[in-house]
Amino acid sequence: MEDEMLGRRAVRSPRAVAGPVPATPFAAVVALLLLAGCGGEPVDAAAPAPVESAAFGPDRAALVLTAFDQADSAASVAGDVEALRTQEIPPALDLSIAAVRRAAYHKRPQPSFQHINPVFAVPAGEATCFLATATLRLAGSELAPTDVSQFVLDTDGQWKLSHNVQIIQPALVTARSIGSQPTTSGGAALDETSRKAVAAEVFARSIGSTTGNRSVVESSPLLDGQFAGGWEVYGQQLAEVGAQVQRTLDRAEWSDCAVTLPTGTLTFLTIHATDTLRPAPGGPATVRMVPQRPDLIATGHRTAVRGKTIRVTRVETFLLLVPAQTVGTSVLGLNDTALTVTAS
Repeated sequence: MEDEMLGRRAVRSPRAVAGPVPATPFAAVVALLLLAGCGGEPVDAAAPAPVESAAFGPDRAALVLTAFDQADSAASVAGDVEALRTQEIPPALDLSIAAVRRAAYHKRPQPSFQHINPVFAVPAGEATCFLATATLRLAGSELAPTDVSQFVLDTDGQWKLSHNVQIIQPALVTARSIGSQPTTSGGAALDETSRKAVAAEVFARSIGSTTGNRSVVESSPLLDGQFAGGWEVYGQQLAEVGAQVQRTLDRAEWSDCAVTLPTGTLTFLTIHATDTLRPAPGGPATVRMVPQRPDLIATGHRTAVRGKTIRVTRVETFLLLVPAQTVGTSVLGLNDTALTVTAS
């Protein structure tokens, strides 16, 4: 759940991220649940089934989520990356692969999970994505966090998890209010000017900037406390070994599905960023990351990385509630992981 690179903390689901969707076409998912019957015995999700013609609604979304839990939970416990690829796409897949690597490094299997008491927001027309809010039951844990997920119909015709974050306690009522609400396109839910302003402010605040327009994004214990606070500690610890780091925003992406609520638009923002580590002026000739650092563990490195420059690409996912006037956007949850580490 935590990443610490030289003391920097990053938010993540206890599992690896809460569940992705089944790699089976929807019709096969329906077959799985119907054939299971009242006893709920698992059935091969790949079994052929007649094409379902009914409109996609919460009941069908629930079938997708149930079948997904069975498949993805098993893949997570087993640490089976190839099985996870059949259930998820980035950015959720990136986070899950990093979690598998962390679990293997620490020799601790991930717990199985199940979503309970879900509510869904689905499109009014043809369904290519939907949103789900549910309680996450984790085996062996007294914790039962709430998460919000987006499932998309992938290019192979299969439902897969694309986004997932756990949400903070004050956001529970807002997140669960998506139930039975129609979704819209995440990119079209906000105008281009608003999208750029919100993304720029979220990124600036994630690295502790105080020069942006703070009215755009509300003060957040996650963003301004844990995330930006961890970034500050990270920089201080690098300075102690004669190094420095700069983070740049590479691109921002908005999720396929969003939902309009009385308080604003609920949507996912994904930021792709790069950390560039260099020797500080007067410092050593090279900068070094040791194998124990979480960013190296997350990217599969088991040996130290050294170079005149080290670049770490990363992906950060934010669940946002954006008011109609794009003033006072709330951060309801977030996660972050390194994707690659390269030295030159």
